[in-house]
Amino acid sequence: MGRLIRPALLAEHRLRIVDRVAGEVRPGEEAVIADLSRPGVPEQALAGASGVIHLAADPRVAASWEEVYHANVVLTRRVLDAASARGVPRVVLASTVHVMGEYNRPEHRPVDPAWEPRPCCSYGLSKVVVEALGRLHADRTGASVVGLRLGGLGYALDEARYLGMWLSGRDAGALMRAALTAGPGWSVHFGMSANTRRHWDLGSARKLGYAPQDDSEPYAATAGPPATVTCRIFDDRENPPAGTEQPGGFR
Repeated sequence: MGRLIRPALLAEHRLRIVDRVAGEVRPGEEAVIADLSRPGVPEQALAGASGVIHLAADPRVAASWEEVYHANVVLTRRVLDAASARGVPRVVLASTVHVMGEYNRPEHRPVDPAWEPRPCCSYGLSKVVVEALGRLHADRTGASVVGLRLGGLGYALDEARYLGMWLSGRDAGALMRAALTAGPGWSVHFGMSANTRRHWDLGSARKLGYAPQDDSEPYAATAGPPATVTCRIFDDRENPPAGTEQPGGFR
């Protein structure tokens, strides 16, 4: 996702890219090759920053709670603590639609981001905690903190179940730019393109200035059935099929 949104961000900002591996550095960017989980690295990365977009995470829906807790919750807390220490006024946190995964049923659609979270897997649960950390950070520091419950980005739309939650690279860049304009305090929004089959309400994101341009519908004719059952978020039936259980008792 970082690679896809950087061109849009460079139109208005200088960027400091933090990653564990080296990559292409474009004009207007500087690179910090480091592991954010190591002591002092988040503080180094955020020195002099006017904002941070935190994307680092373990996004596997089949990962155990222990795995996603350390990769998502612990790391986010370190980044937020560093943002507080450095006085960074704007924070954007990558959350996920899996935070609201149990609402992805016909009787609940469209899903309102203001509803109480109902995660569908350990990954979604970890992002519920990440969102709580973001709200706590906003309350304590007065910073602008935006949680974005992102859909699917950066892969082929070869399965019909992804059509509703698709987020194009162009729209992802526009969404991040809009999130960086939010006023002080905590807010949370869905992040998808303007998909015909979208089940997620983009009203609050549009109020930030997000105006998605793309739609997954052109891919619908060639999008097939799911290859495997990976998570309950994709199952519309009251009784999900066997094989959807995930480590830690979550589906």
